[in-house]
Amino acid sequence: MNIIQRIILVLGAIALVAAIVTTPLLVILQGTFAKPSAAELVQIELQPMIAPATAIMRAVGVIGATVLLFFAFSGIELKKGPKKVKAKKTPAKK
Repeated sequence: MNIIQRIILVLGAIALVAAIVTTPLLVILQGTFAKPSAAELVQIELQPMIAPATAIMRAVGVIGATVLLFFAFSGIELKKGPKKVKAKKTPAKK
């Protein structure tokens, strides 16, 4: 595993958390799904829940993209330049 693959895995984990956390919230009102307005939330204290289908779709998309990029960069070798060697100073002849 090279450094690019490690970076991709870390960025994929961050994107997965962001995708799940930013999923829109839904509130169940009398057995139906509804997007509440601010006025409804003030009048009735309801417990919002994350829409599971949307969260799963987003998570699968992020995981798929991460795995695709991980394997795409698996064959790439980082080319390191030749090691720089300091030239030895030769004593000046008199």
